[in-house]
Amino acid sequence: MSRSTQPNDGLTGLRPVVTPPPFGVMPNAAHQDALGFMKADTFALAVVEFDDQGRCYDRAQLDTVSDRVETMRTGREDVILLLFVHGWKHDARSDDPNLSSFRVVLAQTAAYERSSAAAAGGAPRPVMGIFVGWRGLTAYGPSDIVADTTFWGRQAAGHRVAVGSVRELFGRLRHYRNSRLKNGGAPLLVIAGHSFGGMIVYSALAQSLIESASAPVETVIPAFADLVVLANPAIEGARYLPIYDLVSSTAFKGRTNVQLPVFVCIQATSDQPVGTFFPIGNFANRLEEATIGGLEERCVTHAIGFIDEFRTHKIAGPDGNAPFVLTPPQIEQPDPFWVVAAAKAVIDGHSGIWQAPFLSFLKALVFQQVARSQATTIAAASLNDAIAARNEKAPSTGGNLAEFAKEIGL
Repeated sequence: MSRSTQPNDGLTGLRPVVTPPPFGVMPNAAHQDALGFMKADTFALAVVEFDDQGRCYDRAQLDTVSDRVETMRTGREDVILLLFVHGWKHDARSDDPNLSSFRVVLAQTAAYERSSAAAAGGAPRPVMGIFVGWRGLTAYGPSDIVADTTFWGRQAAGHRVAVGSVRELFGRLRHYRNSRLKNGGAPLLVIAGHSFGGMIVYSALAQSLIESASAPVETVIPAFADLVVLANPAIEGARYLPIYDLVSSTAFKGRTNVQLPVFVCIQATSDQPVGTFFPIGNFANRLEEATIGGLEERCVTHAIGFIDEFRTHKIAGPDGNAPFVLTPPQIEQPDPFWVVAAAKAVIDGHSGIWQAPFLSFLKALVFQQVARSQATTIAAASLNDAIAARNEKAPSTGGNLAEFAKEIGL
């Protein structure tokens, strides 16, 4: 079981750290109290947890967050909202490494918002994080051997969470974002997930991503979140085929302009659980499901990031001049749906997502969205008109993403 030292960010409200026995089974119970958004020095954080059937452990966790988001909407507050869904072998314990690392990202996002807003002569927006917890860790022991045996059971639990009350949470955030955009606001919503957490995010948002990609416009307008990021997502490639078919079509390539990414799936090439365990667990599907061609056949068993045809980018570790090397390097691309193959120096295996090169890549993506979203929109009848006006008013910095990361000190 992994544990971490908590950041020195002034956050209050998390439960005291409890040292568990060296082996056992994590209870099907909440790890945090229903306190809504807890205050840190430079950001606020809420924890919302779901049980093995996808229901709230404590409905008050979701209700307090929902009430605050609705108050932000009716009060015309512009906020930067970052949401993260953890994956396998993790939960919402106060010392879980995923929660601690998420807090670091929130603090650094707040710092970037302050500096960039000051440079533009404006007031910084509040940064608020939502950590989505579920029972990603059940049986555990002194080594990973015991927890490794829970892969397929936790995969099934993740599927149940994906179709449960987490969709209500996502829906409330979507309503806030889109309402503010249509009313001339400057909100930002970024949703990310790791492992089975990535599966939860994608399962809930796939339809909106397909709708965005299929709209006959020059710029893909995300209908749910400004940016969706999946790291080592454990989800079948077959679920991504509809988007792949759209973005690889001649019609899509012929009508789209270069733009910031709206969807990024980054997959470690050294990820054994998703690269090996996942196809083994899905092998029965290959026997039972009819497919057309080799691509469909592989997509039934293999995860999104292990389908060569889907890959749009590669990322390697630092080269001495930049914190990472992205190929192709441009921030804006005609295809805003990225599938990135990550070298071990960037993401080490399945759980090593918090290494410095990956964090620099993630923050560069988020900070580009932060800068873009600082421009207020105009009141508009449609979401497309509102975002188009914002994009025209505040174009991205363009150029090389790694160079951008270097310039801002990542």
